[in-house]
Amino acid sequence: MIDLHSHLLPGIDDGSKDWDESLEMARQAVADGTTEIQITHHILDNSQYRLETEILEKYDEMKRLLQAKKIKLTLHLACEIFYQPDMELHHRISTFDNNGRYFLVEFPMQGIPRGVDEVFFQMILDGKTPVIAHPERNVGFLKNPNRVYEFVQRGALFQMNAGSLSGKYGDGVSALAMALMNSRLIHFFGSDGHNTRSRKVCMGEDYKMVRDMWGDRTAQRLFHENPRLALAGKEVKIPEPLPVEAVKKRRSLNPLQFLRKLTS
Repeated sequence: MIDLHSHLLPGIDDGSKDWDESLEMARQAVADGTTEIQITHHILDNSQYRLETEILEKYDEMKRLLQAKKIKLTLHLACEIFYQPDMELHHRISTFDNNGRYFLVEFPMQGIPRGVDEVFFQMILDGKTPVIAHPERNVGFLKNPNRVYEFVQRGALFQMNAGSLSGKYGDGVSALAMALMNSRLIHFFGSDGHNTRSRKVCMGEDYKMVRDMWGDRTAQRLFHENPRLALAGKEVKIPEPLPVEAVKKRRSLNPLQFLRKLTS
């Protein structure tokens, strides 16, 4: 498996706290079946690109430590950009392996930003492809799932988090995750791993679930073929997307509890 979303380096954001934890996260990933992982620390606004030098230095150190510890995990580098209309994509960590094409972008959990359709439209015309992180956890998409379909129709791609299908983030998230998969609107998976405990760098159970429910071909495409193409800056050919049918939750959730689950 190839994991496109992780917070593996120590002391950058709310991910790994130290090198020991980073190495244990890497061991857990390998034991779970991950062979390659992209490191995507938060960039909350353009000023946070000041972290780029530290990220690059720790990225090189992580590769050295993996080799010294004989942990067979190939690393790739990008970042998780919090959406803003003036996002900068020319930095070395902005796009997947600095390929100048694919970038991971996160929306505010509370909704879909105003004007984002127009911003993305221009970016796509300029040869940039937004990969929108964990739409199943976003309140805007939960309220209006067909907005995911609209974004895909216009050229954006989507990455689902490990654990969303199985209910880790609640019934509403699980219901939307299922609906998005059934509508062929998910193109990648990522662990969004932050630590060795509650948010591990693991996707094995999700791979099995996708394989069992949607078949081997879909699992291979989402966990290996699509991420391989995106990392190389090549075109990711997607199946024809379908509008999302009505999403049915198994039970209602208190809004405050729901938001806590989204942000945990």
